[in-house]
Amino acid sequence: MILAMHIATHLLTGSFIVSMVLMRYEISFREKIVLLGLTSFLGIVPDLLGNRYVSPWSHSIIVMGLVMVPIVFLFRLLLKKYSYIHLYLCFAGSVLGHILVDYLGHGVHLVYPLSSEAYTLPLIYLGDPTVWVPMLVGVMSFVFPVSLGKRRVLNAACAVLLVLYLGLKLAMLMQLEQGLPRKFTLTPQAAVQVYPLGDNQVHRLTDFWKMGFDVIDSQRRVLGVLAVPGGGIRLDANLIYAVKGDVVRSNTGKDGLEYVYRMPPAGDEASFEVMEESGDGPAVEIVARDREGNPLHFIYKDGEW
Repeated sequence: MILAMHIATHLLTGSFIVSMVLMRYEISFREKIVLLGLTSFLGIVPDLLGNRYVSPWSHSIIVMGLVMVPIVFLFRLLLKKYSYIHLYLCFAGSVLGHILVDYLGHGVHLVYPLSSEAYTLPLIYLGDPTVWVPMLVGVMSFVFPVSLGKRRVLNAACAVLLVLYLGLKLAMLMQLEQGLPRKFTLTPQAAVQVYPLGDNQVHRLTDFWKMGFDVIDSQRRVLGVLAVPGGGIRLDANLIYAVKGDVVRSNTGKDGLEYVYRMPPAGDEASFEVMEESGDGPAVEIVARDREGNPLHFIYKDGEW
């Protein structure tokens, strides 16, 4: 089901762009279906060109933006009543819209070949109905005989809803990235990773409106979820380790993104559940407990526990 909604998001991205760009044209129902079919197909083309690891250029706005220049010119020979700029916005926009959606959901090689690094702004889990339902409404208003005035209002409302929703998710991401280092005592080596809930975490509609986080430090690991603003933070794990480990960063993560993990010292190590964290600055104390429930005290001093 999630995969189907993922695909629907890509199909609808191009169609929604067409409904916005060509809304003022007088277009027959048959021609609308043809245009929507073309843009829907172009909306999945980047994935048809190969795996992002094998063909990083397939999700590059630079490469695909240039590739679409002559392709749109060919479409212009068949669709002469539309301007080249409008057709480029529709057809190239469908391809580039796919890349933008992927950028908001996982890593893409956004500016390849200028950089082979993968980039992401992790705001949505692909398949989020809060994204594709407004686009579907906009496309339906384009297909069916709705007056230009009503269509303009409806499509503008859908676009505003999308922008507000993405802005809300961005605010949640910034709240976590900036607030977690103040909420928990961390060393300078700590990494804060924020992401939309994904595989095996989305079970109901409200799960799409949450952001997960993972704090990795030399002696700490904190996992949790932030619901829509006002919902507060839910901690799924708040651990402190008995021995310091190394925080390792590599570019071997999913979709070519940075992967951060803690390298524990050799042998088995003990971790303890944090029960209380008090103090400020150099006078921070953590009260944790072991598996038998016995309390342990950790003092933060000179940048380590």
